Amino acid sequence: MISHIGTVDVFVNDQDKAVDFYVNILGFELRADHNLGPMRWIEVAPAGSQARIVLCTKDFPVYREGNIGRFTDIQLVTEDIKSTHEELVRRGVRFTHEPQQMPFGVTTATFADPDGNEFNLLQPAG
Repeated sequence: MISHIGTVDVFVNDQDKAVDFYVNILGFELRADHNLGPMRWIEVAPAGSQARIVLCTKDFPVYREGNIGRFTDIQLVTEDIKSTHEELVRRGVRFTHEPQQMPFGVTTATFADPDGNEFNLLQPAG
């Protein structure tokens, strides 16, 4: 049986700039940073998360045109979307959709990283 998601790729132009954003602005942990010949393998994740984001560049063999600057389908969960949104705005994060409660009870917002990759911020119903 499958137990969890390991990694999800997010494509960026500049890995150092991306690490700065994910670690210093979003507050993620740097889980791995390895030089692997022609590419650099970097993993970041929120504290306590099993799933990790791999910050990929065009050097990765799975790169295809259009991988950078798109909606990632990644949901980042918070218990208090209002205060998380306010804090991230103070830190300079650009939101493309402000928090709004959905008809099915969850509250969501969307923000972008420096490369235009978009993520959903989600507060579960309850």
